[in-house]
Amino acid sequence: MLQRIDRPLYRRATRPSPLARYLEGWAEANPAKIFEATTHGYFFRDPLVGTFPRWSLFRYFAMLHARLRCGGSLTAADLGFCLHGPMDAPHHDGMLQFYREAPRLGLTGIARIEIGERGVIGECASYDLNLASDMLRPR
Repeated sequence: MLQRIDRPLYRRATRPSPLARYLEGWAEANPAKIFEATTHGYFFRDPLVGTFPRWSLFRYFAMLHARLRCGGSLTAADLGFCLHGPMDAPHHDGMLQFYREAPRLGLTGIARIEIGERGVIGECASYDLNLASDMLRPR
């Protein structure tokens, strides 16, 4: 005998905001997730590695991996960045500021993120140069 189960005809999907998906993508070192949370004109600027449009974020992670490997093995989880914030006051250019860290690498700094109606427009990272400059400087 079949039993009928009453279910709503539709379910209201609750999707995380583009900013939440973006932060998750960085925490997971997942360029596809970051891509999905960004707009067409998105760019990521890392002063020690370069500037990357949204379609080339996989290259950023590949370059980061190559520069930080140093004979040891790194996993994608090692390349994850936690962005904490936003900080209370917006930056003078209207961007939100986050504390940026890669806990497994010991990198810390600030991220300025610009968000629009359709997603994240861009991010500029800066690092505490004592450790980051030695680790990320091109060889």
